[in-house]
Amino acid sequence: MSTITSLVLFALAGAMSTVPVSVTIMILLSPNPRRGALPFLIGSLAGSVVVVGLAAVGLQFLPVRPRLRKDELVAQFAIVIGALLIAYSVYLLLSKSRRENAMLGKMKSRFHSAPPWEFVVLGLGLNLRPKAILLAVTAGAVISVQELPPLEGSLLVLAYAAVAQSAVVVPVAMWLHSPERAQGTLTTLYNWLQRHGRRIAAIVTLVIGLFLVGYSLLQL
Repeated sequence: MSTITSLVLFALAGAMSTVPVSVTIMILLSPNPRRGALPFLIGSLAGSVVVVGLAAVGLQFLPVRPRLRKDELVAQFAIVIGALLIAYSVYLLLSKSRRENAMLGKMKSRFHSAPPWEFVVLGLGLNLRPKAILLAVTAGAVISVQELPPLEGSLLVLAYAAVAQSAVVVPVAMWLHSPERAQGTLTTLYNWLQRHGRRIAAIVTLVIGLFLVGYSLLQL
């Protein structure tokens, strides 16, 4: 599996979560979205870049370098992550979302008075969820084993962050383009996510996990 393909799949798996998009929409539908939307977007992108970048740089200083070929390493990373994504999708399908809804409810009430820096911190913090960390560190490892020049490696880190945070980037871009028109669309999307988002995220995550495992096994 190529580096670009594996990174795109990892990033898409990272984007398949109802929490970041739900939080983004709640901010955009709050009484003062301008106070929180851009700081939250900045925090989300910066957090993703930092985690992936630190993983990519840190792994280059390991005292023992893997002896496998680069393609084999990428395939092994993909198999492990694919298996974990399959397990996570099963968990999403079988578990209830009450805890997640309660957390979103508490956040929503806080958005009315939170200063901009809290939205930055929130964006950074959402990158510290177990799934987000796992995918970002793996993406960093995939970039690291390629031993790319600094510029190319940095571009891959930025590209991963942009795709992984697309659930934040796209709603904010819609709102910036036309706040009035976006409000109705975002309200409809938020209500739909509360009913079906968890199941859709689980199914898409399952498909990505199965593809990662199956395709990577064929590459070994």
